[in-house]
Amino acid sequence: METQNYWIGKAAAVTGGARGQGAAISLQLMQAGAHVHVLDRLPSSDEAWKDLKHKAQGLAGKLTVHAMDVADPHAWHDLEVKLKAGEEPLFALVNNAGITGVRNTVTKTDLSEWERVLQVNLTGAFLGIKHLAPLMPKGGAIVSISSTVGLTGYFSAAYTTSKWALRGLTKSAAMELASAGVRVNCICPGVVDTEMIRNNQKLFDALQHITPMGHMASADQLADAMFFLLGPQSAYITGVDLAVDGGLTSGGIFWPVGKAVGVL
Repeated sequence: METQNYWIGKAAAVTGGARGQGAAISLQLMQAGAHVHVLDRLPSSDEAWKDLKHKAQGLAGKLTVHAMDVADPHAWHDLEVKLKAGEEPLFALVNNAGITGVRNTVTKTDLSEWERVLQVNLTGAFLGIKHLAPLMPKGGAIVSISSTVGLTGYFSAAYTTSKWALRGLTKSAAMELASAGVRVNCICPGVVDTEMIRNNQKLFDALQHITPMGHMASADQLADAMFFLLGPQSAYITGVDLAVDGGLTSGGIFWPVGKAVGVL
């Protein structure tokens, strides 16, 4: 399928897009010519917005920033109205916004902590699909960002639950929207070198050597996978969970065992 100039004249919405992998996919879409609406709860004065705007200069597409909380249904309604009135049809939604919380186990997780993580990571994605999917024409695509944590067990109760649930939301939405020609897929990143990881030094150190490929993913590598699932090259793919994890999930517990006994 011809992909050159595909994104010119099309709009995209990216949540949590002011920095990290959200900013990376926003810039890729702008580079391809899309008008990207970046949603993030960071205040408009934050340096991340300044950096994103600087990097967007000279790209083929356009950038519009929205300082909003994805857990706020009123904010989604207002965005829906704005996008509906826009000139470009909405062809992409990336549900990237997410928080980890304090990574407590089940019995040590406060209800308020549980609810906030699920509001951002899960309800935010639900609201995005609910409000913006009806605006998408045939050929539109949605990508939600789960995690390899959503494929296995993890000690952080709220975060794990939210990422497993995102996979279920993806499959439900994929079934509903298939007849409209709108695809819905899910990416499950492994260890990504972002501010979220680097803010916890013990966790950062512990994650250095668990991936078979030997290094963390960059934000741009995750954006490459998102860009593929949003575009026409993946026109017959919907409802899938794509692990982008350097072999982490497929290796499971036996990759470090193989390393320990000297066969890998």
